[in-house]
Amino acid sequence: MVVLATQETGDRMRVIVAPVTHAPPERAEDAIELPALVKRDLGLDRARSWIVTREVNSFRWPGPDVRVLDDGSPFYGAIPDWLFLRVRAGVGAWTGRGMRIVGRTE
Repeated sequence: MVVLATQETGDRMRVIVAPVTHAPPERAEDAIELPALVKRDLGLDRARSWIVTREVNSFRWPGPDVRVLDDGSPFYGAIPDWLFLRVRAGVGAWTGRGMRIVGRTE
């Protein structure tokens, strides 16, 4: 889930993304569960998923870990504002206190 995007050079952007995973977090405060209705609206599977808030990935957009849809688009859709605000607050809570930023292969 894109948390922050900044213009880099030309038409390239650098994005900070909070990873989405099926693996439950070791600690509840490390991730936010994606509600089933949001997953449905995004066209994701029915398995439980979490947005990781203690670790983010940084890469140039589009990046190596972006899975595109059948139509070639990397955008699954937008999450509701209330969920984005929770994710942003969760990521912000870790900034400067143990946040892990993983640079992905460009």
